[in-house]
Amino acid sequence: MKILAVDDDPFIRELLPVVFREADYPYLTLADSGAAALELLETTKDHFDCLLLDIEMPEMDGITLCRRIRTLEAYQDTPILMVTSRADATAIESAFAAGANDYVTKPFDVKDIATRVHIAERMLENTQRAPRLDPHHLKEAGEPGAHDFALADPVHINGVEQLVLPFSLGNYLSQLSRQHLDICQVFAVKIEHIDELYATCNTREFARAVTSAAQAIARVVDCPQLLMTHNGSGTLLCIVTGDSLPAWPEIEVLIQGELDGMDLRYDDNSPLSVMLSVGGPIQPNASRTQRVRKTFDRAIRRVAMRQKVKLDTAPTEKPSVSAAH
Repeated sequence: MKILAVDDDPFIRELLPVVFREADYPYLTLADSGAAALELLETTKDHFDCLLLDIEMPEMDGITLCRRIRTLEAYQDTPILMVTSRADATAIESAFAAGANDYVTKPFDVKDIATRVHIAERMLENTQRAPRLDPHHLKEAGEPGAHDFALADPVHINGVEQLVLPFSLGNYLSQLSRQHLDICQVFAVKIEHIDELYATCNTREFARAVTSAAQAIARVVDCPQLLMTHNGSGTLLCIVTGDSLPAWPEIEVLIQGELDGMDLRYDDNSPLSVMLSVGGPIQPNASRTQRVRKTFDRAIRRVAMRQKVKLDTAPTEKPSVSAAH
């Protein structure tokens, strides 16, 4: 596994080769600044398999560097680990929003580095590349229902900063400290009748629907501590730390109102109706080893319960489908 580590501290650059050799990762390249790292990434023929970026660097910090790296086509999916001495959750969340997949905290030891890099290696070997869509740059929209991904695929939508990969959101949740667990809330949002939207939308329209749902959530939960992922099948998993989350179930009305105000349209300009259900928020599971699966499963069950209550109490409003769809 070829690793590029970027840190302005000469002591850390001396320490890292020793740490990585002990962790059985001998193929390490070092850079002392963001600019030097970008030059290496753009000129080196051999592709790096993992990037380790210090958050606190002069001139170009690690978060800015991470965002720049994600614009390089060859490194859109390469695992990026942030190194931080901060206990500041906002900085870590900003790094994830910029495209980071994981982080390790200074001071670190061999076990810390080995664990996080091994997880990055597993991501490379065992996880399928999530389809990436950008509704603003899809030139070929395709036919309705004809997509290069399955409905259940965790399609990653570009253009919403708070929207990260499921793998990354799981890493973030798994490393939350006890202090941050006490102020963390997780909730799920479900796009109603997603199977019908999948069948009646072309790929650009489907991406537009998911993007707009995520944008509506980000506008209502307007804080830097928000991170989300599209988990597939029209389910958005959301994490917020702090007290910025509006009350539930009022949050559902607020998000739906934002979405309705976007006046979504199919490509033929007919109305594209996207309805949402928002599950009640929960606190993450305390067990670090089972936290991600159990927490996300509970959040998804909560939104399923919300859907059932709505079905039992009122007629379901289905998406508006034009004659062309």
